[in-house]
Amino acid sequence: MPAIMLALSLPLSAQVLYKVEGKNLSAPSYIFGTHHLAPVSVIEEFGALEPFESTAQIVGEIDMTQNQMALAQAMQPHMIAPDDSTLSKVIPADKYATLNEEFKKWSPVQGFDLNMFENMKPMALTTMVSVSIAAEAMPDYDPSQQLDKWFQENGKSKGKAIIPLETAEQQAAILFDTTPIAYQAEALIDLLTNPQEAITMSKDLTDAYLSQDLKKMTELSDKESEHPEFMEALLDRRNADWLTKLPAIIDRGPTFIAVGALHLPGDKGIIEGLRKQGYTVTPVSK
Repeated sequence: MPAIMLALSLPLSAQVLYKVEGKNLSAPSYIFGTHHLAPVSVIEEFGALEPFESTAQIVGEIDMTQNQMALAQAMQPHMIAPDDSTLSKVIPADKYATLNEEFKKWSPVQGFDLNMFENMKPMALTTMVSVSIAAEAMPDYDPSQQLDKWFQENGKSKGKAIIPLETAEQQAAILFDTTPIAYQAEALIDLLTNPQEAITMSKDLTDAYLSQDLKKMTELSDKESEHPEFMEALLDRRNADWLTKLPAIIDRGPTFIAVGALHLPGDKGIIEGLRKQGYTVTPVSK
């Protein structure tokens, strides 16, 4: 991916890095909004490297330094569909063959088709296809250099404590259990019917992130969301839970918090939530 050239006229509201102070904190902590398609070069370009180095503990959504096989095993039970809702039962028969051909184009493993995932929830397949969509949207993206994982692995190598806000099981339950399987099937059908739309969406979201435009990212996410209950579980309820945990964590010492960028903005976001608790939260630019 080419180097990101940030405009000198970047609006003051366009930030993904924030400093947390006040309430007798011994040292400032920092919040950094991540994006799964962003290159690790943004860490330095957005001015996050020095704050990262200055902190003693790293907070993330889940512990990504765990064994990847263990993480997958923890999430797998939530990805299995009930016997009455397997793929062939929730995808209309007249669409199955066409969708299967499209799925084979985007399957992470060449030659795999829908029949091989008959017992999986549609959301699990949507997640698989999204990896290939991401590769198409951002051909230079390196999944082994994902931002959240970079912060945690590098923090651990430097002796920093790694503190997850939730378990892999909890995250899997939100991703795969929150919405009805009928809706999950509709979403998978829509994705495989028009993958180009998903590619465009991925590019637009990434462009907004590289401009540090959280407002634009929120607008794009809201535009695509057709199931408010899922978004409430994915963002608002998790934010509320995290906001009960973060004060005790940052009170123990300077902390670098790296979570998805969409968790930061809005009245129910992490930034405003900490401000309501009496902390001073200010944007940090390089």
